[in-house]
Amino acid sequence: MPRLTGPRILAAALVLIYAGFWVWYGGAGKPLSPDEVDRFMARIDAMASDHASPFGARATIEAWARADDGREFFMVNLVNDPADLAAAEAYNRVILPELFKRAGHPVFMSRPIARFLEPEGLAPWDFVAIVRYRSMRDMLDMITGPEAQNIRDMKEASVSKTHVFPTHIGFSLLWVRFLVALVFVALGVGLHFAFRRLGWYTR
Repeated sequence: MPRLTGPRILAAALVLIYAGFWVWYGGAGKPLSPDEVDRFMARIDAMASDHASPFGARATIEAWARADDGREFFMVNLVNDPADLAAAEAYNRVILPELFKRAGHPVFMSRPIARFLEPEGLAPWDFVAIVRYRSMRDMLDMITGPEAQNIRDMKEASVSKTHVFPTHIGFSLLWVRFLVALVFVALGVGLHFAFRRLGWYTR
C-alpha cells in the first residue's frame, strides 16, 4: 500500500473537492417528472394576478417542462437598453446570487458594434447575454421561489423589451469544467511548493 505523504494527501484532497464541484455543477440530470411539472405549474398559477400568468407564456413553459431532458441549457437574451439603469443594477444584484447557488452563471455578454443583416422594420437589439442553467428544474425553482416576485418586478422595471429563448450547446471552446480543473491544478502546484518547506509535508 502506498505510504501517505503530504503531496499524495494534497492531490487526493483536491481531486475530491473537484469531484464534488463536478457533481454540483451537473448538467446531465434526471428529467422533470410529470408530478414535478404539475407542482411547478401550480406555483406559477398561484403567482398569477388578474387571471394572467406572471410570465406571459404559461403554455410555452409547460410544454417545454413536459419535454424536459434534464440537460443543462443556455438561455439567449436579446435586450434593449434598460429604461432605468439603477433598476437594471438592482435586478443583477438579485438574479446573480439566485443563479450562482444553482450552478447557473452568465457565459457571454456583448453589445453590437454595427448593424449588419436584419429583417426590414426590425428594431435592433442593444445587448445580448447568454446564461447557463444547470437544468430546467433549477430555472423553475428560481422563477417560482421566494425571490420570484422580486425578480419579476425588477426585470420588468429594468428592461424595456427583450427576446429570450433556450438553446442546447452545439459547440463551444469555453468549457467551465476544464477551466475549473486548470484552476485546481494551478492551486495544487502552488500549494505543493508552499508546503515543501514544512517538515510534516515531506516526511
